[in-house]
Amino acid sequence: MQSPPGRDRPRPSILLPVAAVLGSVPAILCLLLLAPKAPAQSVLVEEYRFGDFVSAEALSVDPFGDIYVADAGASMVQKFDRTGKLLAEVGGAGWEQTQFDRPLGVDASLGMAVYVADMGNNRISRFDRGLRFMAQLSGDDGAADPGFRYPLDVVNSPLEQMYILDGENNRVLAMTGFNRSSSVFGGIEAGEGRLTQPVAMGMGGERLYVLETDRVVTFDLFGNFLFHFGSNRFSDAQGIAMLPRHVLVVSPDALHWFTPAGDFVRSVQREDIVLAGETGAFRDAAYTSPFLLLLTNRSCILFPDH
Repeated sequence: MQSPPGRDRPRPSILLPVAAVLGSVPAILCLLLLAPKAPAQSVLVEEYRFGDFVSAEALSVDPFGDIYVADAGASMVQKFDRTGKLLAEVGGAGWEQTQFDRPLGVDASLGMAVYVADMGNNRISRFDRGLRFMAQLSGDDGAADPGFRYPLDVVNSPLEQMYILDGENNRVLAMTGFNRSSSVFGGIEAGEGRLTQPVAMGMGGERLYVLETDRVVTFDLFGNFLFHFGSNRFSDAQGIAMLPRHVLVVSPDALHWFTPAGDFVRSVQREDIVLAGETGAFRDAAYTSPFLLLLTNRSCILFPDH
């Protein structure tokens, strides 16, 4: 019986002589060494930026997607839409109700009011969404017993509790309403939760994340210490942001992602970010779909969320 076509035909060998393979190794290595290296894949690519700040320090986004920036260098708080259009502003150096002395924190997360930690004037100021003055709470006028000095940040919980980061005493004051102190925590008595170099705060669900220069200390909303994380992962931290699935810590030249439980995910250095030009030091961050916002001391940069 005739064999099917090609059944008995000799097949060409796909094996090269060993000597030939070994002899070609130096040439292959030379080609690999001389070939241009592909750039590292970037995880963040700048979409656009806005702002011309003197020395911006803090960033907040309200539920409507509007963006608020505390510019400590100009003693101003400005409101922008997501395209970078300036919608409102308040401030200027001074101690009057609509003036600031180095505002370091801003919180617009509740949507109905904007809270500003006016560090140099030792007060928390409250404005409406149009940045019209509503009220202020001084750290030493007796209304906020036991008082605070040089507030570094202010955040609000979904239950409208206000938390003030006391810069002089390295502790947090929890306020019910705008002027009734309910608890103080993070001080000497807090054990592992004692704050020594607090910088900023973030509110995530039922947890308060207090950023220090080299770690994050986590409390429940009643001030009970839960855990800390981030040690040996960053230093000289500047800001903290709550993302949909992560906690983001901002240092001057890098971004660091953690899970809400404190597990390290990744760090991204400045050189691995595609930027359209000079930025200055990284200061803070926020999220408004579909963008990650990165605040530098000079501008606010938006990155598409992939």
